[in-house]
Amino acid sequence: MAADLNDTLIFVRVVQAGSFTAGARLLKMPKTTVSRRVMALEAQLGAQLLHRTTRRLGLTEAGGLYYAHARDLVRQIDDAEAAVHQLQAGPRGWLRVTLPYSFGAAWIAPLLADFRTAFPDVRLEILASHVPLDLVADDIDVALRLGVLPDSDLVARRLGSFATGVYASPGYLKRAGMPAHPSELEGHATLALHQARRERGYAWPLRRDGGRAQSFAVDPVIVASDPALLHDALCAGQGLSLAMHRSMAADVKAGRLRRVLPEWIGPAQDFNAVFPRGAVASPKVRAFVDFLRARLEAD
Repeated sequence: MAADLNDTLIFVRVVQAGSFTAGARLLKMPKTTVSRRVMALEAQLGAQLLHRTTRRLGLTEAGGLYYAHARDLVRQIDDAEAAVHQLQAGPRGWLRVTLPYSFGAAWIAPLLADFRTAFPDVRLEILASHVPLDLVADDIDVALRLGVLPDSDLVARRLGSFATGVYASPGYLKRAGMPAHPSELEGHATLALHQARRERGYAWPLRRDGGRAQSFAVDPVIVASDPALLHDALCAGQGLSLAMHRSMAADVKAGRLRRVLPEWIGPAQDFNAVFPRGAVASPKVRAFVDFLRARLEAD
């Protein structure tokens, strides 16, 4: 049977302090308790560890051997406790984040410098991937994901929800005309994401403010897995696209794009921070997620 770790710790502290009295003071325990626990350790090991004299405390041969090994164990425990205290003291260390490339480049990358200024002890490793990574297998601290989350063992914290609508370039609308109703979308060239695919083709769910969503068929000329791949074609007049208002705002302001069917609203895109189930978010993760939530809400 293995020795009681608490007894081993007491033994090491007594040796380090040089006496039972000093050891008891260091441990903030009664001297009689300290002496009894060391004796229990000796009984458990079947060997005398200490020479007890009135003048000094000495190690036996067995005690010296046991102390040499136990001291390293106690040092590791001390280091572990120090690491936890350091972790609790504030956000620090490497933070490993995964996110979709286009979303990360457009929305998150511009915020990284400000985050580092606010939390200089946190170092960032950003993994951009359209394919969701395995948070546990790939040692990911937090994943930032846009859209509907699949059922999984992951826990999500919503950081925002972004409205969508239909957009086109002025050149396309001049050439093809402005649709007056979503039922006319099928007669227009459209740029769609793979997620718009349905059993009978591609469709966009649209609703009037306060109403229920209806599914309207579209006939895409370009289909992509990432909205960034559709952006240049959209601005170049290749068709209509269902996109987040936030992503299109700069192009609308510059006159490169116009809102189409403004009274119709597309499905909101949820933005989530995702963690492994059961994992306690560390200070660096909480700091990063709270920072993003505050900045995205403020913009």
